[in-house]
Amino acid sequence: MHVRDSVNHKNKVLEVDGSNQLSVKDVTAQGSLSTISAATANISADQATATNQSTGNMSLSNIESSVANLTSDPSTATLQTNGNMSLSSIDAALAGTLTVSSSAPARSAAQLANASSKSAGDLSVSVDGNSQRKCSIFGNCSINSGSVKVHISNDNVNFYEDNQAQFYANYSNGHLAGSFDVNARYFKVEFMDTATYTLEYAMCD
Repeated sequence: MHVRDSVNHKNKVLEVDGSNQLSVKDVTAQGSLSTISAATANISADQATATNQSTGNMSLSNIESSVANLTSDPSTATLQTNGNMSLSSIDAALAGTLTVSSSAPARSAAQLANASSKSAGDLSVSVDGNSQRKCSIFGNCSINSGSVKVHISNDNVNFYEDNQAQFYANYSNGHLAGSFDVNARYFKVEFMDTATYTLEYAMCD
């Protein structure tokens, strides 16, 4: 087979070796391959990997040494012992039966009027509510439009109307009832209408 020589413009015969391999000369490519070969020859047997392996071995040795120096974690064991003692103390403190007791509230009661004829504006006797917190007033009035009003005092001398504690009779039967907090020590009841009243109070703490 012939090819054209582009320099001398002559036909040249292509030559092959004994293995039928085409012989090609390329000076530039040959030079690059020579450079690569030289550079490769300067590399040791996986020199970079060997260096990294040595560094890794040293790190593993340091870790092994540190672990070997550890005791059986005495600090944790001490804390665990202290924790167990605290739990034992709590268990001992909670042992037994919790007893809860309560007593009936203290009560007092008395009459303020017993079928008594009252004029509008009349006042009952004063009541000392020092030991109680709640009071109820109840009874009946001979007129269905009657009412009573609570007066309060802290010294049993000067009394003041409590306009939030005025209780009216039931229009159908004359019954009346109401409750209030004993915030001042003393109280009286004012009969707001001229009528016959039966009235009592009951207090509790």
